[in-house]
Amino acid sequence: MNVDLAAQKAMDRMSDAGIESLSDSERTLAAVWLFTAGVSNGGFAGYFKSWRSDLATHAPAALRAIGAPRLAGIAIEANSVFGAGGPPADRGARRDIIDALPESARRTLTDLDDQYFRCEEDTDELLENYLAARRTTP
Repeated sequence: MNVDLAAQKAMDRMSDAGIESLSDSERTLAAVWLFTAGVSNGGFAGYFKSWRSDLATHAPAALRAIGAPRLAGIAIEANSVFGAGGPPADRGARRDIIDALPESARRTLTDLDDQYFRCEEDTDELLENYLAARRTTP
């Protein structure tokens, strides 16, 4: 199964049965996929306002698991804009917080957008390797 199909399957399962229904590998795949799609298409502010950030608290560990430590660090910094607890699970609460951020926090997110787009870690390739390793593991 290719990465696109595996990601869609994991996200469909998450939509139908909740995050708790996902295996560790599925959660990793979904968190990385959603992180990459969300930040690539709307920067961190847009990511956190959308449903794609429903797994934002899982993104740093998922990125480390696939071998993307720089992106994991960027995700940690972005999540810290919400404080020590990270982004709330409730999408409306995340939106409200993002809308009310002070200018300094907005600049932080903009800087993290720039770091994200300059990062050379290829999540597509890393996810392919991650999935391939799980297919060949007994």
